[in-house]
Amino acid sequence: MVSRRKFLLLTMAGATAIATGKALELDEKKESELSKYEWAMVIDVEKCTECMKSRGGFGARPPCVEECAKANNVPRSEKYDYDLIRIYEVRVTEDAEPLYFPVMCQECEHPGCVQVCLTQASYKREDGIVVVDLHRCIGCRYCMIACPYNARRFLFEPPEEHLTVVNPEAPMRKHGVVMKCEFCLWKIDRERAEGKDPKPVCVEACPYNALIFGNLKDPNSEVSKIIKTSRVITLRANLGTNPKVKYKL
Repeated sequence: MVSRRKFLLLTMAGATAIATGKALELDEKKESELSKYEWAMVIDVEKCTECMKSRGGFGARPPCVEECAKANNVPRSEKYDYDLIRIYEVRVTEDAEPLYFPVMCQECEHPGCVQVCLTQASYKREDGIVVVDLHRCIGCRYCMIACPYNARRFLFEPPEEHLTVVNPEAPMRKHGVVMKCEFCLWKIDRERAEGKDPKPVCVEACPYNALIFGNLKDPNSEVSKIIKTSRVITLRANLGTNPKVKYKL
């Protein structure tokens, strides 16, 4: 005869198994949805250069940088540079006219940051976006060393000390963790669920239409067409990371 205690334990175990099964089913459905996408960005260097020159050149904060910081709860500190997008000035020769390259996380197909993460806080979704799980991140910064694009930032200070406005949709991080561009993941998932054509904040903020975002698995998307018909490069291509951020020259 089954005791009352054993009966309750069996009942609880059965309920947990059912709940777990449903959760796994939902996760698999979500992953299946994500597998339809391979998000990528093409950056028109000529247009970015025009934008930067109109603002005085190197050192200016164009709208893509400003709006990214506001929307993603990125603090502005006098001591540290936390911006998720950095603008690099490149000259072919010392006397040549400068070109300006916005550099954010390159969303690599083979991300070194994921490979070295001790706690699996950094992982890649099925749609190609590399994500930092803020609950798992222990701030060891191995991922920062492994990233060849200097795309990650370590929060040395509590971000709320330097935020004037908080976006409730975006992650609110704590100090002692690593953060990076995630293509405005919170916005991408919401707009995709709403049946819209999703775009990160930087893409919408650019007054020169220099940033083009879309799904590489859709041959009719603008990014797919540009990559097929234009001259595009990836940064540090020799490393074999295969970035999903590409630059049109």
